[in-house]
Amino acid sequence: MTSVRPARLPRLLICALAITVLASSAGLARAAAPCFFLTSWKGHWKTAPDAQVMYISVSRHVYRLDLAVAYPLLKSPWAVLRYRDSSSTICSPSDFRLVVSDQIGVKEQVIVKKMTRLTPGEVAALPKKLRP
Repeated sequence: MTSVRPARLPRLLICALAITVLASSAGLARAAAPCFFLTSWKGHWKTAPDAQVMYISVSRHVYRLDLAVAYPLLKSPWAVLRYRDSSSTICSPSDFRLVVSDQIGVKEQVIVKKMTRLTPGEVAALPKKLRP
């Protein structure tokens, strides 16, 4: 049996406590990730004037999606946004598999490079025409 000298006991307790705190904070960070179920998004969106940012409404939250490039087709009154082979849970930009199309069959894959859940204050600060 190994014995621990009394002088080392406080150090071991501090190390164990630090590991516990770090592990629990990592779990909290994962729990606070801005994830949502794809079925919670009803397909409503608004596009910024530059067509490089989209705002989507999911349940009671609004997400800002920064797109890889501008997608002018998103601004068309006949645009239809579909998700194809997307994960059932959206937690990161790479989980989106979006395709936008119009009445005449033009299709573009929409690449999301950043996803941000907005705070109620940020949503209130959006112009009304950008609120999904």
